[in-house]
Amino acid sequence: MRFLLRIFLLITVALIPCAAAGAGSGPHGPTLPPERAGELISDYDELASKFDSKVCADCHEDVYNQWAHSPKAHAFSTERVLQTWRTFIKQGLDREKHMTRMDIKSHCLWCHAPVIKYATDDLVAEIIDTIVAAVDDPDTGKRDAAKGKLSKLNLDCYGCHNLFALQDGYWGNKPEVDAIYGPTGKVDPANHGENVPFITKTIKSDYLSSVNFCARCHHGCPDSVPFWQCKTLYTSYVENYALKGGKQTCQNCHMPKPDADTWADHSFPGVHDKKFFGDAMEIAIEAESSHFINNYKNELTPTLCMKVKLTSRSGHGLPNG
Repeated sequence: MRFLLRIFLLITVALIPCAAAGAGSGPHGPTLPPERAGELISDYDELASKFDSKVCADCHEDVYNQWAHSPKAHAFSTERVLQTWRTFIKQGLDREKHMTRMDIKSHCLWCHAPVIKYATDDLVAEIIDTIVAAVDDPDTGKRDAAKGKLSKLNLDCYGCHNLFALQDGYWGNKPEVDAIYGPTGKVDPANHGENVPFITKTIKSDYLSSVNFCARCHHGCPDSVPFWQCKTLYTSYVENYALKGGKQTCQNCHMPKPDADTWADHSFPGVHDKKFFGDAMEIAIEAESSHFINNYKNELTPTLCMKVKLTSRSGHGLPNG
């Protein structure tokens, strides 16, 4: 039995890296297929402006403003994100024998700025150096300049409504480049063609309304890795809510719709929203005055005994990410 268990563990360990590595295309996936290599971009500003969300604001002003003030619009440049990436680069990738800094492209960058798949390796290397400089450079001005540069990248409209809009579409290059995907597909494609030159189609995608759509980045583990080896926001939702009868999806809570004819809320309320967080948690406190007697010093110290009860209405564990 011990021998069989050892064999099982060896096979499991051997399979996990293979599954993870197979998710991308090429050594630093995601990227474009060889026949589209000419579309790769080597200039930072050109990459940042390739699918500028401001073109969407002309017709979708309310949705754009919601997004612009959401964490998604700053997904590439918050202090927490930059500190985490810097640690991953310096303490992780730089020390791993079989990995390089370029591996952060397929581990982190693709979710925080999907347009990264259009970047050349040289440009990705420049972005990585900028991330490190934004945290480590001793010159405050240079740190701020690096952060400002990185803030041009984000999780934008085209990222969700094209690059991520189909099951495994991002890694498999499935979405049609000139299309915008939506959960209804009701938007007249002629409107997009007139106002957004590179968009000529509007296509319905049911995937955008599924929890699996959110799981691409809020889970991130290969399908072959069991939940107990990779605890995430998504596994918490599945194990502690969905499998126990919960019916709400991620979008029901984090992209609510006031009515059937209104666009879903693109401010993505979460724990950063005090009211939203308050509605998800109930706190009950019972307090009783008492005292503590110090027999050695013959002192009486007033104290307060508290009983705190927290009830979560969230569909997943809190805190989480």
